[in-house]
Amino acid sequence: MYTSDKDSIVKSYESAKKTYAAFGVDTDAALKAFREIPVSLHNWQGDDIKGFEDLGDVQSQNVVTGNYPGAARNGEELRADIEKAFSLSPCKHRVNLHSVYAEPQKPTPRNEVAPEDFRKWIDWAKQNDLGLDFNASFFAHPMMVEGFSLSSRRKDVRDYWIKAGKGAREIAAAIGKELGVSSWNDIWIPDGLKDIPANRLLYREYLKDSLDRIFEDKYPHEHLIDVMEGKLFGIGVESFTVGSHEFYLAYAAKNGVGVCMDTGHYHPTESVVDKLSAASLFVDDILLHISRGVRWDSDHVLIQSDELTGLMQELKRGNLFGKVAIGLDYFDATINRVAAWVIGLRAAGKALLTALLEPTSLLEKAEASGDFTSRLALSEEFKNLPQSAVWDYLCVEKGVPVSTEWLDEVKKYETDVLDLR
Repeated sequence: MYTSDKDSIVKSYESAKKTYAAFGVDTDAALKAFREIPVSLHNWQGDDIKGFEDLGDVQSQNVVTGNYPGAARNGEELRADIEKAFSLSPCKHRVNLHSVYAEPQKPTPRNEVAPEDFRKWIDWAKQNDLGLDFNASFFAHPMMVEGFSLSSRRKDVRDYWIKAGKGAREIAAAIGKELGVSSWNDIWIPDGLKDIPANRLLYREYLKDSLDRIFEDKYPHEHLIDVMEGKLFGIGVESFTVGSHEFYLAYAAKNGVGVCMDTGHYHPTESVVDKLSAASLFVDDILLHISRGVRWDSDHVLIQSDELTGLMQELKRGNLFGKVAIGLDYFDATINRVAAWVIGLRAAGKALLTALLEPTSLLEKAEASGDFTSRLALSEEFKNLPQSAVWDYLCVEKGVPVSTEWLDEVKKYETDVLDLR
């Protein structure tokens, strides 16, 4: 298999640097910017969103296919797997947690977990200089009654999950305070109906009231950033999703809360690329959950694509880094789970670097002068600039595998670690 040659990579980078300079791009500046933009990795790929609770046979609202051996069974294994994935990626990393990954000293109801129940995660994040993001897990639980949580007709069900939502915000704020970097806390619920509801407004009134109560407590923005994640539909809720994109976007704009845009949660012909500039004018905080929907929200492993590159270019062109956070969200149990993480991280990193290297000013100049011919022609030519040479140099600089060498390391980790579970 391929083995990198550091001298050749450095030589290629110096050549690429001159090429980009001819278009007004400073590759060293692009690399500096890359190192400062974090990508938040979803921990739930490592165990198929099972978590560490023991609730018996409960229905899950997440569809994960496959049974590849080696899934993490506890926090130690999951953190070790994440560390392995991070060692094969040159990105600046964060980790995104769900509340089902608490590690309390004794069995604790999900709506009563507290910051200290994530002490192992927090200490690990400190040791590895990682930010931590958070989510209340509104799924796979006996109190998901007929698939409803915050919008349930039953007050006791709503109250249970309101407490869980308030607790998640407290946990995220405590994490952000201790780590010294804001924790993004996302609310996604699977609530909805398979067929046409008799009264859509009723459920959305319940959801609005639940959110109002969850957001009653105020936390410093430097500790906690709240976002809400909409969805088009789901299996078993094809006709009506309570927490739609329109609902959350309107709620966010009115109440000073952020939104999460999952790239797999829209109509197949819709693109989050076009939504970012529109929403960013009215919503201060936007979190991306980037996945690869095949036909729809199938959450396939992220790979390089024009859509992914376009998403990163939109962040660069609109100067939205900082206002928009980058997170990954997919799961596949048919392949090695560590490899799935690495493939997605490296795809996101390559798209981000490509965007940072784009000679955007030349496109803007052509458009401003009405020269749309040049804008299109340049856009096409820029796709073939030597971004791969810059990527290889970045990997060498970060001490991570340049090309397919990373797969050898994952295969060895599978033999030495995963196959023994």
